[in-house]
Amino acid sequence: MWRKIIGPTILVSVLWIAASSITTYTMVWVDEYQARALADNVATIREAWAMQAALWRLHAAVMESGVKDRPEVRVEVTEWESAFTRHLSEAEKTALTDEEQVLIRAVQDHFAVYRDQVTRRLQPLGLTDLLASQAAEREKLIRLARSVAEPCRELILLNERLLAESMARIASLRTALQVVRFTFLGLGPIAGVVYGLWVARGLNRSISQISVTLRDAAGDLQRDVGSVDIRQLGDLPGLQQQVQAIASRIRHVMEELHQTRRQAMSAERLAAVGELAAGIAHELRNPLTSVKLLIQTVKRQIEHEAARKQLQVVQREIGRMETIIQDLLDFAKPPALHRVPHDLRTTVRRALNLIEGRARQQGVVIAERLPHVPVMVNGDPEQLHQILVNLLLNGIEAMPSGGTLEIAIESDSPRDGVCRVCVSDRGTGIPQPVLDRIFEPFVTSKESGTGLGLAVSHRIAREHGGTLLATNRPDGGAMFTLELPLHA
Repeated sequence: MWRKIIGPTILVSVLWIAASSITTYTMVWVDEYQARALADNVATIREAWAMQAALWRLHAAVMESGVKDRPEVRVEVTEWESAFTRHLSEAEKTALTDEEQVLIRAVQDHFAVYRDQVTRRLQPLGLTDLLASQAAEREKLIRLARSVAEPCRELILLNERLLAESMARIASLRTALQVVRFTFLGLGPIAGVVYGLWVARGLNRSISQISVTLRDAAGDLQRDVGSVDIRQLGDLPGLQQQVQAIASRIRHVMEELHQTRRQAMSAERLAAVGELAAGIAHELRNPLTSVKLLIQTVKRQIEHEAARKQLQVVQREIGRMETIIQDLLDFAKPPALHRVPHDLRTTVRRALNLIEGRARQQGVVIAERLPHVPVMVNGDPEQLHQILVNLLLNGIEAMPSGGTLEIAIESDSPRDGVCRVCVSDRGTGIPQPVLDRIFEPFVTSKESGTGLGLAVSHRIAREHGGTLLATNRPDGGAMFTLELPLHA
């Protein structure tokens, strides 16, 4: 999927974005370059015209002065010289080409000569007696002014030519960019159509392969998992939804198949174990009862205290064996359910009253959290009581040094129809290898345990239409959750 569709699509998109970005940036740069070129050329032309105007005004002021030592003439001449120099300095800043620099230097040189001549003309009469005649002097000033004006005019013509050439180059470049841009605009849709046809052809082949795969899967499972009707699909999302729905149904059927196989294997194994356990329990119960009666008789007859204590140990171990035998019988031949609607809180309180002494003896504090309203379930109170007692005793045994044992009833809304009894301890938790098989018979992490209590509890929960779950708490300890359906 990535290599055939997503990757090429991203590549084409990146190329398209890159081409558009490059052409757009180039066009923006061309516009900025054109604006700078126009600004420089126009500024140079403007300053050259200003220099010519200042030059001829200066020349007019010098030529029209009758008396050479008049103060106002010197002031006017100084102003126009400053104006010419200022415009020349600005023109020098905007003159970027070598040709412009040559003309600027020519203007500077000629203007320096012209300004020296103007200075001599404005000197006092006593100092100018050696100069040429008035007419020759005027002719020389005019010639010098023209020598200054000529490079100014050439500077104007040069910038007009440069401006025209720049406009022509920019127009040519813009035309080339437009051709490239419109070429991409034209080729893009064509490439998209061709690529779309190629993708559609590949999808068509993939859809055919999917149909064959689904038919094969349906034939292997002997179940109706659905089919993909390509002719009725108008878009890819609809096809995807059909394929996902069928894949989900295949996974569900496969999970049911594996679960059924596991249950069948477990049922066969449990049946064999149950028959064996029932036979052993029956064979052991009668002689064990006889031994128990003999021990009780001997205990009453013996007065020696040490011997009596030893017989108490034997009697206690016989009681433990009887409990194991009863567990084996319960596991092998479970009693029938006697369902009655009752308040689950009452069953929980009965179980707490039963184990209260054991918890106090071991330093375990019971923290109960029960709702204020009845939690009605339809089940066997005695068997549910057996589950709760088993879970509470396991929690107490998990905390040999004392701790807090929590029990709570959590009831969802009546619409969900489920309640949960959570029993959690603060012990060391359940080892992961044991946790994965915690409800299997004869699986236990306790040295003196038989591994039948949780197996029987799990079976009772299942027979009530519920479940029993075991998890380790993140902060340490284990938590068992008994989930039961509420009574309608």
